[in-house]
Amino acid sequence: MQRFFHDELRQLRDDLILMGERSLDMTRMALRSLEQGDDALALQVRGMDDRVDELEKRVDREIMRYLTLFGPMGSDVRLLLAARDIGNDLERIADEASVIAKRCMVISERGPLKDLLHVPEEGRLACELLRMAIDSFIEGDVTKARSVIERDREIDALNRRNYERLFGPSGDTAKVSASHVELIFISKALERIGDHSKNIAEQVIFLTSGEDVRHAR
Repeated sequence: MQRFFHDELRQLRDDLILMGERSLDMTRMALRSLEQGDDALALQVRGMDDRVDELEKRVDREIMRYLTLFGPMGSDVRLLLAARDIGNDLERIADEASVIAKRCMVISERGPLKDLLHVPEEGRLACELLRMAIDSFIEGDVTKARSVIERDREIDALNRRNYERLFGPSGDTAKVSASHVELIFISKALERIGDHSKNIAEQVIFLTSGEDVRHAR
């Protein structure tokens, strides 16, 4: 991917990669907080969110600066559009990780959950796909990006299985604990992280080949 970035845009690329690494770290830490009942980890995740927000603002400033000073055309415009959208998706992933951390703390207050449904498996898959999406951006790897898009369906399926296992086909909430409701919200947040990783992969394909694969099946 580095070949697409001129010297003037090297900082933009580096900031996007840093956003990706921090968002991935936050997601992994939030999941460890859930599995270990570690409130200190959850608090650390929530404190990291502001740093990712600041990086997104810096990315936006770098894009505006390049637009103002260089009047880009053609492939450079495509690069800037993709960079803006990737930055937005990474910031949203950090937000979801912060939400997971917050809900982990709520669960911890009520006592540990013995049954975490398929959430740990879903979390590991979400982190794997986010890692692949970041690497596809760094490497300009369209094959890896397409794999992220295809495998996002696995996260969707695990999210559905969590809901069905807890509520059953009728959606009955009568016997569901408040902590398990929080767990379902965590499952949904992981599903959204998968969606944002897929969006990043779509932008990598757009940036590398010019092909718009959004909404395609």
